[in-house]
Amino acid sequence: MSESVSSFLADYLREHRAEVVERATDWVINQSRDLQGKRPREETKKLVEGVVRWNEALILHGDSVPLAQFIDFVTAYRASSEFLISTLLRGFCSFRAAMAELLAPPRVDSTMAFACLRVVDDAYLSAIFQMGDEYVGKLNRTILDRRTQLEQDLARVAAQHQLAFQEAMAVIHQQQDLLVKVSLPVISVFQGVLVVPLIGELSAERAEQLTYRLLDAIARNRAKVAILDLTGLPSVDEVAARALIRAARAILLIGASVMLVGISAVMAQSLTSQSLEGELPPCYATLADGLRVALHEQGYEVTRGRAVSDGRGRR
Repeated sequence: MSESVSSFLADYLREHRAEVVERATDWVINQSRDLQGKRPREETKKLVEGVVRWNEALILHGDSVPLAQFIDFVTAYRASSEFLISTLLRGFCSFRAAMAELLAPPRVDSTMAFACLRVVDDAYLSAIFQMGDEYVGKLNRTILDRRTQLEQDLARVAAQHQLAFQEAMAVIHQQQDLLVKVSLPVISVFQGVLVVPLIGELSAERAEQLTYRLLDAIARNRAKVAILDLTGLPSVDEVAARALIRAARAILLIGASVMLVGISAVMAQSLTSQSLEGELPPCYATLADGLRVALHEQGYEVTRGRAVSDGRGRR
């Protein structure tokens, strides 16, 4: 830049600074739809004054520090204020637009005006590229920070959901254990005799739980007889019958016997049609009948009002 151009611009800005700022402010507002009637004019004017300052420092003194400071401020300000990126670019161009109007002939000699605008254009291009790099860098850092935060939030939510799921499953398992205990109670009715009243459907899973509970109870109580009361079962299909047979075999393996009581006429007919009656353990019509046999096997005879020993040393 020639000394004459530098001197002319310095004098012009000193004398017409206020007019340059006003023209530049009006130009930005008129060009930016997100500023028209939505943001105070004074706010835009202060930003334009910053544009004029860094242009003056860069053009007249070769000082790029004000430009770097302004870029750092305005890129962060743009993000917090949420105005369009096009408005940010127009802000950088506002000084050049105002100078093009004010230096137009006949106010200024065309040769001088052209020389001044070339200098202003060089400053604008330098600034806009620098601003683009800074803005993209901040945008990338913001995206990475946001991604990290989102990943941390997702991990925290996932951990909370996992903990809630584990707690819910623990409650479910506790309720299932309680349900099994309630629905498959093992009752010690006499020394060496256990009774299990079965109520509801006897599925394969429930039969497996029955076998496990019975074997455990027989071992703990040193029981010799286990009575399965089927009075509460609506029916005994092939699945249930096979499950009872497996349970009886398992009980026999640990040295105890098993019997079925409460078999109705319909149930007996169903078992006969399935040709399974021969594989079932001893069956009795009522629980009382089964208990009488079980006590007899333990050496007791049942009479009205009391149980007496049969002479084998038990009472």
